[in-house]
Formats: sequence, C-alpha cells, structure tokens
Amino acid sequence: MNLPLHKRILVGGTVLLLCLAPARAREYSSEVGTMWGFFLSKQIGRVNLQLQQNVWTLGRYYERYMPILSVSYTAIPKYVKLNALYYYMNQQTPPGTYNNRNRYQLGATFSYPVQRFSMSLNSRFESTYTVGTARPSNKWRNKLLFSYAIPDSRWTPFFHADIFLFLNGSRANTIDRVWYDAGVEYRIDHKNSIECKVREEHLISKNPQQLNTFISFAYKLKL
Repeated sequence: MNLPLHKRILVGGTVLLLCLAPARAREYSSEVGTMWGFFLSKQIGRVNLQLQQNVWTLGRYYERYMPILSVSYTAIPKYVKLNALYYYMNQQTPPGTYNNRNRYQLGATFSYPVQRFSMSLNSRFESTYTVGTARPSNKWRNKLLFSYAIPDSRWTPFFHADIFLFLNGSRANTIDRVWYDAGVEYRIDHKNSIECKVREEHLISKNPQQLNTFISFAYKLKL
C-alpha cells in the first residue's frame, strides 16, 4: 500500500519512538522542578517569528535561564514547516557550576491534521556550544506531537514525546534522554493563551539513570 509522504513520515516517527523507548533500568535518581515560559509570536505571510523566555528550576535550585529565537517557514500549508532556532542558556549543572551555552537547531515539522486532531513529527539537528569547550555536542531530536481541539471549547489537550540521540563523541548513536509532555492549552482570545503541562524527563545517559518531573506554566501572545 502506497502512503502519502506525510503519512509515511508520521508512521516512521511512531515506529522510531517505540523502538527507541528505553527499557526499565534497575536504578534511578529523581528530582522535581518547574518550568516558566513566555512566548511572543508574529505571523508574516508564511513566516512565523517567535521569541521565548524560559526559566527552569530543579529540586531547590535554579537550573537554567533560556531565551529562544525561532523562525519557521510554511513550505506546504498544513503539512510541512521548515524551522531554524537559536538558544542561549545560562545553566547550572551540577549545583554550583554555571555554564553559558549557545545552541542552534535546523529541522522540519511534518503535520497531518484530521478534523480536530493534529499529529506532527518535528525532526531537527541540534548543535550546542559551551563557552570554554572547543567541541560542540551534536544531537538528533525527534518530537512526536498529538493534540485535540475539543468542540465548542477553548481547551486543547496535547501529548508530546521528544527523543534525543547523540551524534558525536564517545556516546554517538546512543540515546541521551526522552521527554514526555502531557498538558492542555487554554485560548483566552485569538491573541492570548496559557499552557499548563507536566513533563517526565528520562535521563538515560546518566548513571544511575535519572527521572525528573517538571510542572510547567507558560503564557503565549500573538502579535
């Protein structure tokens, strides 16, 4: 059976998620944190510009301050977008050690809307440069997104799963971590909305492996 390209991409992404999902480890450490975000976006024709401001905590500590600038271009309406992002991170890891990082991402989002359902795969190359370190950390990230617009409602529940794969260094071609997000977006009006979610983070590359839970709140404004 010949499936359209966007369907084949979504099926392939789903298979990838199932194949790469980590087996249960014998030992875990865990922390609980928060994520606070502000999103400002502007649509200009097929181009979307977005500025984010993010502050994360983990346990009792400040974990990162992370502004993000992103540009996306709608190549095929409803189905394909091309993305470029720049991150600046001031990150504390481990507690008491602060690093400044510059991160770049290039990728594409493949979507398939079905009535009120939306299914997407966001695949992108990521390169992170830490100040004082010569070699960047390169990863391939694949994020599956599912959402549903409830009829006659301003609420849109969603689920995301994001897989990080090392591309260089001694751990190349192994999984770094997986993020699982479940939440809801509430549309205040056509320009303003708020988002609440819970993120479960599985740090597979750590020994012992780490399971973190983040409670997230974000405000979104469209210009």
